[in-house]
Order: sequence, then structure tokens, then C-alpha cells
Amino acid sequence: MDASLLITLQNYGFSEKEAKVYLTTLELGSSPASTIARRSEIKRVTVYTILDDLKKKGIASDTNKEDVKYYSVISPDTLLRQLEQKYESFKEKVPELLALADKFGNRPKIQFFEGLEGMKKMYDELLTSKEHIIRSFLWSHETQPILKEYLNEHFVQQRVKYKIKANVICCESEDNKSYHKINKKNLVEVKFIKEDIFHLSCWIDIYAGNKVSIVLFSHDEMSGIIINSEKLHDTLASIFDLLWIR
Repeated sequence: MDASLLITLQNYGFSEKEAKVYLTTLELGSSPASTIARRSEIKRVTVYTILDDLKKKGIASDTNKEDVKYYSVISPDTLLRQLEQKYESFKEKVPELLALADKFGNRPKIQFFEGLEGMKKMYDELLTSKEHIIRSFLWSHETQPILKEYLNEHFVQQRVKYKIKANVICCESEDNKSYHKINKKNLVEVKFIKEDIFHLSCWIDIYAGNKVSIVLFSHDEMSGIIINSEKLHDTLASIFDLLWIR
């Protein structure tokens, strides 16, 4: 199964298993759940649940043939039209949503994110920093491979496309030194601080003039928050700038 197609579908709201079931059914054509499960290598009971969810979303349908249910999915062009309709519908409501948000005045707004899809949404938020340099405190621990692939193949490319620069302060580990040697072409400037005096257990991004994100993605935890607060942003930005010029 083409990994790039899976990632494309996940970027547009499919879970990983939903994407696998959709692509498998698209390839097979009308098929029983048992055949879809075998080809996708997903448990049959899980496939039934996923197909039911896709039916509710208008992406899958079923028919009975000799007392056996056969499932099929909509074509990619129909799926695209559905996505376009959802986008237009949401776009119409944006002014109302912004007006609702403004009712809270200057109170800090906090969003919570979990799992791979949550991390993708968090990093997509960083792309709103088009008028500001992103300031980042980065830890030295290994990122989960599936998230690292998303960051390198999607997020970094989009950030460079929008010409969003990033200043990074991180621990002076061999892994970090090796990785950041190639980063200048990606509009990143890095400063290292010795790990024995600068130890982080999370990543912190200060961006967009009023936002701070705090991310944990160790092997046993993948979660984060975005805090929309100009005062918190300015406080952490000042600390960052003090370390940056030292």
C-alpha cells in the first residue's frame, strides 16, 4: 500500500486505519468485510467498525448479495467534492466563530492535543506565524519515527514554502549537532547550550505574536497544549532572547 497515499488521507482527516480500509476497498471494489480485513491486515471486527463509521460520513456504503454484505467506497473525486463542501461550509461560519472567541476578551485560551493527529494539528498551527520568527526551545530526546517523518516531509517543507524562519535553542548533544548541521537551508538558526546546565523534557515554541505551544512526544507520551496569551508569549520570548544573545 502506497505510504504517501495513506499520509495524504490522514492529512485530510482520516485515521490511519480508516485510510487503509478506504484504499483497500477502493482497490478491491465491492467486497465483503472479511476480504477487506485480509487485504488490509486489520482485524475483521475492527474493519466492521471502521466501515460503519465511514458509512456515517457518507464515504462507504453496503449492499446485500446472497446474505453477505458487500462494501464499497466513494471515488476520490467525490471525496474531494465532499471535502470542498465541508471547507466552504466551515469558511462561512468563521466570522461567527471569531465573534464567539472575542467574547472571552483577553483571557488565555488553551487547547489540548493528543496522539499523532493532535501533533499534526499543533504543528500546522505554527504555520500561522507568517509575520514572526518562531522561537523554539528543543529537547535532546529522540522523536517518534512516525512524527519525525511528518515533521520532515510535511511541516518543514510548508514552513520553508511560507518563508517562516525559526530560531532554535537546544541541548548540545551529538544527535542535535548532527541533525542541525543541515538545517540552515530550512531557514533555521541554532544555538546550543550544554546539556548539564540546560535540560528540557519538552519542546516549547513561541510564535505568532501571542501563542505558546508545549509538546511532549517521548516513546510513551505524545501530547501537548497551545496557550493563546500575549503576556505569556512576551514573557517567554524575552527569556528566549536573553539566552539567544548571551
